[in-house]
Amino acid sequence: LNESMKSDGIRVFHLLLFLLVALSSSQSGKSGSTDEEGTCEADGTCNAPKKKTLKAKLHPKYTTLIKEYPFQPVMNERGQYVNIILVRSPFRSQAQYDMFKKYEKKILFIGMCSFEDFPLPPENPYSRKFPETLYTGLFPGFLHMFREPEKIFPKHVKLLLMSQSDFALPDPPRQPVPKVYDFTFSGSDQDVHNDCKGWSSFAKNWTFVLESLKVMCEEYNMTGVLIATKDKQNKTRCRIPKACKGLILQTPFLTQDQYFAYLRQGRFAFIPQVHDASPRVTTQALMHDVPLLMNKNILGGWKYVNNNTGEFFNDMSDFRESLERIRGNLQSYSPRKWVSKNYGDRISGVRLYQFIEDNFKDRVKLPEGTIALFPTGA
Repeated sequence: LNESMKSDGIRVFHLLLFLLVALSSSQSGKSGSTDEEGTCEADGTCNAPKKKTLKAKLHPKYTTLIKEYPFQPVMNERGQYVNIILVRSPFRSQAQYDMFKKYEKKILFIGMCSFEDFPLPPENPYSRKFPETLYTGLFPGFLHMFREPEKIFPKHVKLLLMSQSDFALPDPPRQPVPKVYDFTFSGSDQDVHNDCKGWSSFAKNWTFVLESLKVMCEEYNMTGVLIATKDKQNKTRCRIPKACKGLILQTPFLTQDQYFAYLRQGRFAFIPQVHDASPRVTTQALMHDVPLLMNKNILGGWKYVNNNTGEFFNDMSDFRESLERIRGNLQSYSPRKWVSKNYGDRISGVRLYQFIEDNFKDRVKLPEGTIALFPTGA
């Protein structure tokens, strides 16, 4: 009963929030409001509004705001917080929305695709829904993951194709290691005790994983590692096809270094997700010089797959063809070389800085000498 009431409460909150956003947009459109109001004399003559003076000094409420999950801080290359906050998920309470409204003129809030389908409502049946246009026009800019963003965002929103996975790439040793497994898959142990049925398993597209495992084990006799498909006690596991016995290793949740060790031993990384905002395992695999076999329908991360980095599949109808293609082309890919040239802090940090400079110089002042910006704390 409590969970049901809580879910209903969140649903009502998102409905009220939708109405508040619509009302706010309507009023701002009518008033043509500015940050500073002009002044009028008794004779009816009016002065133009004063231009707002921007300061690089961090807003005193910044560190309080970033304690709330949706709000992600941004730093420059010297490790200084700047007056920019990324909104990476839907608001979870009225209080969070109120914080945003209270400080949106003092701090630059930019949306970022980093959670499920956000800013679109989630397809995950275990997630709470909200109106489709609630968040798409709420922020003046968005770091997005979409192939056709013009069909999603209104024209006033400034856009940049950028994800969390563009940053903080690992720098593993370049020495090759023996390949022990055909593939690795990074799962989640959140739903293990429910046989991988739940929120996290939907996000990982576990039902398709089971279908593909049957093909890879039964028809191709392939070996692989399913990360985090056993509980932390290393006792209970998600069931997999009987044909995979002796071929597939299932592990509990691992440290990043432990995961990377398996990743390097695999010939490719299997990315079957659809409703995923650019999983970090994509660029992590590429930096380990491991190509990707990726679901073409994935919302975020599709930009990393090309002739240098791996192969797409659409569904089970072409899965075998894609599987054979990646297995036959393993020597022709150059994943690490390609991702190093196109992503990572050095490149993406400058790209984010330039986006802010080009579009929001009138909204935020950065510390003197800033040349790059980075999402942090994710």
